[in-house]
Amino acid sequence: MKRLRVVFLLMLSFVLGTTFGYAVSLLAQSSQGAENKLTFSQITDVFINALNTVQKYYVVEVKATDLVENAVKGMVRLSLDAHSDLLTPEEVKRLRESTTGTYEGVGMTIGERDGFVVVISPFEGTPAWKAGLKPGDRIIRINDTSVIGWKVDEVSKHLRGPRGTKVKVTVYRPAINDTLTFVITRDRIVLRAVPFYGKFGDVGYIKLNSFQEDAAQKVYRALNALKEEGVKSVILDLRGNPGGLLRQAFLIGGYFLGKGRLVLYTEGRIPDSKERFYSEGDMVFSEDVPVVVLLDRGSASASEIVAGALQDWDRALIVGDTSFGKGTVQRIFPLPYDYSLKLTVARYHTPSGRVIHKGKLGSIEKDTGIYFTKILKRPIRGGGGIAPDVYVKVRPLPRLVQKAEAKGVISNWATKYTSTHRKPKRPEDITITESDLQDFKKALKKADIEFSDCRFEEAKEDFKRLLLAQIAYQYFGEEGRYRVLLKHDPVFKKAVEVLRKARKTEDLFKK
Repeated sequence: MKRLRVVFLLMLSFVLGTTFGYAVSLLAQSSQGAENKLTFSQITDVFINALNTVQKYYVVEVKATDLVENAVKGMVRLSLDAHSDLLTPEEVKRLRESTTGTYEGVGMTIGERDGFVVVISPFEGTPAWKAGLKPGDRIIRINDTSVIGWKVDEVSKHLRGPRGTKVKVTVYRPAINDTLTFVITRDRIVLRAVPFYGKFGDVGYIKLNSFQEDAAQKVYRALNALKEEGVKSVILDLRGNPGGLLRQAFLIGGYFLGKGRLVLYTEGRIPDSKERFYSEGDMVFSEDVPVVVLLDRGSASASEIVAGALQDWDRALIVGDTSFGKGTVQRIFPLPYDYSLKLTVARYHTPSGRVIHKGKLGSIEKDTGIYFTKILKRPIRGGGGIAPDVYVKVRPLPRLVQKAEAKGVISNWATKYTSTHRKPKRPEDITITESDLQDFKKALKKADIEFSDCRFEEAKEDFKRLLLAQIAYQYFGEEGRYRVLLKHDPVFKKAVEVLRKARKTEDLFKK
């Protein structure tokens, strides 16, 4: 007990001494009145006595280490924000793994939104992505255990596990006002920063999945390859990209802005939280070459930094949907006995001054200001996340299609198709006949999915598109899948339409 008390006091002194003096004074004030505030020593005595009483009288024996650990977690989580937390030694180890691009689990990034742990983005090609999880899904159960009220790190811990093991994940999907259950087989997750790039006419396209250690290198190679092929404009697709390493964002920003331009600045309460960061990479295409960046609600953190900088410097037009709004700086403070404190110390600002973070942060209200771009002085609104210059509404998939994805019917039928049909020369040559669709309809019924003929007819074109993409993936890999999906992608088609009207960058911003 004596050692436990030392551990607690060391941790409590560090945390409260740097961050929570105000919270402690509020607690004391609420218990004693404004005239009789408790001192730090007195409030610590209250905790120690409560701990001793619980240990002595609670109905079942409870480990003192668990009580102290949960007490500090509660103090950090309830008083601050969703991204501040006490990290156990095991959680510190997992944090180190998160930027290497390799781990074992289901393959998705999760975050907190409106009191729920939600899917920010499943990584393409991973078990979560193949199962059909979508950005915005609220995770409500894991293996029949409710996770409502859990924090992000707790949910992440239960989603990860050895390759080959299964995990059952139940989500509530607001888009269809329904719950879906997925049985996912964990795998070794090897993330590909750039799974695909290609030329579409004179438009170059790069899909960037994450800002991991090799992201800048992969983007640089893709840009130079497209330049050699003679593209006259570029689309950088950051949809579903949850972010990653900041330096990768500064390098990639430099490929479009050149070296030395402000990409991001941070502001917090302590002096050393106020920093300015500049682009580092060498410009690949000249500033006259038009660029469009694609965003959606699954684009977060480093994606928002790059998109915000290119938008603020009038270097790129943003097309799609408003991004996630994860714009805070966390610093890891070592604590005794291999624990660490992950603490939010500042907020991200784009070069124009916009706050990327969406919503309140402690006593700081949502950013609702009007800002102006650096070159053309275009007005842009704050409010969290990066809002597109051109908004493209994407129709959600019909409920029947989403249920078919959740049960794996689409991928299973595609496997059946590829085993009975000869591989064509190109992804564009794959065809699905009416007879094929009727056979797929039988597969839906065999999977015990209830639907009417009318609902199937309404979803037929969506089924056809996804089946073609899955077949192309099985025949040709990522390139085949992208070639098929982008052909029907309204956001991509809008970007191409805009770029084909623009001879130089400034043409993008003409109304």
